[in-house]
Amino acid sequence: MDIKELKKANGDVFFEAARQPGNSYIHVNWIGIQSVETIMMGATQLLNMLRQESCPKILNSQKELIGPWEDGALYLGSKWAPHASLLGVLHFAQVLPPGIYGQRSFQHFYQLAQKHFQIETFTTDEEAEAWLLS
Repeated sequence: MDIKELKKANGDVFFEAARQPGNSYIHVNWIGIQSVETIMMGATQLLNMLRQESCPKILNSQKELIGPWEDGALYLGSKWAPHASLLGVLHFAQVLPPGIYGQRSFQHFYQLAQKHFQIETFTTDEEAEAWLLS
């Protein structure tokens, strides 16, 4: 399994994405505090993976995300989601971040993105994976 990692200037990993065996889904993991720039970089990486080989399912884990990502939610919902849909994404399993600010940011993303693909929320990666594979 090939894991794509993106790092901040200080060397900290902030984004990981891995296509699962048989192209069953792409597992995305957001780590730490996110800025609009890191969100755009991660979103671009994910779109590049979808361009290389379409995949209808994404597990978007934010269990390691810290803090709000309001501006990124606007970008992801209004720009990234339509592109991802055109590239074949049908199902989006969201593992919610632990903090209230990250969860509020997700609600903004959800309001914009729900018209592009089915979105379900979960508290663990395992629950999200079970839904995607059902």
